[in-house]
Amino acid sequence: MSYLSGRRIKDEPDLLFDRSDSSARHQQVYWGLRTYGPYDKGMPDIKLGIICPSEEQGLVEGLVKGLNRGTPIIPGGMPRFFRCNLVTAKKIVIGSMKIEEYEKAATEFIKSTSFKDVDLILVCIPWTSRYFTDTPYYRLKAMFTSHGYPTQMITKNTFRNLKWSYLNLASAIFSKAGGVPWVLASEMKNTDMILGISVSNLITRKRRAGGHPRFVGCVNVFDNYGKWMFFQGTARVFKEDKASRNEQLKELIEGCVQKFEAIKKRLPTNIVIHYFKKFSMREVESVEQILNEIIGEHNLACVSINSSHPFRMYDKTTSDGSFPRGAYVYLKENECLLSTTGETSIARLRMGTPKLLHIRLQHNTGAFSNIDDVVKQVFCLTKLNWATSMPMIREPVTLVFSNAIAYLSAVISEQEWKGITTSEVSPILNSRPWFI
Repeated sequence: MSYLSGRRIKDEPDLLFDRSDSSARHQQVYWGLRTYGPYDKGMPDIKLGIICPSEEQGLVEGLVKGLNRGTPIIPGGMPRFFRCNLVTAKKIVIGSMKIEEYEKAATEFIKSTSFKDVDLILVCIPWTSRYFTDTPYYRLKAMFTSHGYPTQMITKNTFRNLKWSYLNLASAIFSKAGGVPWVLASEMKNTDMILGISVSNLITRKRRAGGHPRFVGCVNVFDNYGKWMFFQGTARVFKEDKASRNEQLKELIEGCVQKFEAIKKRLPTNIVIHYFKKFSMREVESVEQILNEIIGEHNLACVSINSSHPFRMYDKTTSDGSFPRGAYVYLKENECLLSTTGETSIARLRMGTPKLLHIRLQHNTGAFSNIDDVVKQVFCLTKLNWATSMPMIREPVTLVFSNAIAYLSAVISEQEWKGITTSEVSPILNSRPWFI
């Protein structure tokens, strides 16, 4: 058995629940929303479209009513927790749960209702495995997204565990409608912009001619408070080769910098990129070259975060051997293992097994950051997944969101991806986390 040195992040970061009141903070999402409401409070109504089978219509209507009126778990409902009401703008009831019925309903909805007239479409579908792609879930996600409609899917499993699903559903609906539920109360050190990057995502071969695989790239952009700012995708598809990967990177990073400047009224100078695998030297050199061209003087940190690795760590001072949340050990000067689950003061149950995140700081311009800063950043970003009210998640939101898009891009056709990136649809989807 080997013993390694390390440290522990002792304090959980506070979350902020009001953009105009710095005292509206709490470490837990549930109590923060219950006490203060969301960070954004300027959305009085969320206009819903609904598609559901006739046999589930009563359950769906009851769900919407429960979200509005509240339950014992979320007293006061969305008006209290998110300062808004759900308003049904259009409803389509179908006769069965066959995929053809859903496609027909989606086509009818798209033809009859502009994406500007609804904020989100709530769809009741049968439960299917995420590994089967020819399902109502993936087909409707692709159809609606390519026309500018965010969606929220629910299944019979949702109703079986509804008591504990209300707040997660409410948060996801609020976020996809354009609201910001919470952010970090304190800014992350030496950080202007964080990119959760994913290049060479395979798109489906179905519904297009030709057998050659095609790929797209995407980035989720976060600010120094961990606030998700926007989604950026490549406007065209690529082949999988080194030249194409560099083209993807250039298109993505240029677009991110331009949008960041438009929102923040300044260029980012301290830039951090999170990637789920190890960066190649060619990729780092390409990013540096691109940033030199469009920004000039800057600092860049390239961080790889791997959750699939053979390392296991145990703490003999805990009852079950798991590492406490926030504990990390050094493997090398710029490489460590971080526990984001395990024992914690803000959750009653210990979350998961002692499987840690393998974090590498691979590139660090001018040493503006260090591995301890990076670990703290990753730790903070485990509390910013707006799709769940859990006290924290295992992976940082930079990776969670990138993985979500990768799954969806695999079932989106080339034509549908082009629809997502059109000048009419792109501004709507880019400003909403439609993929969570």
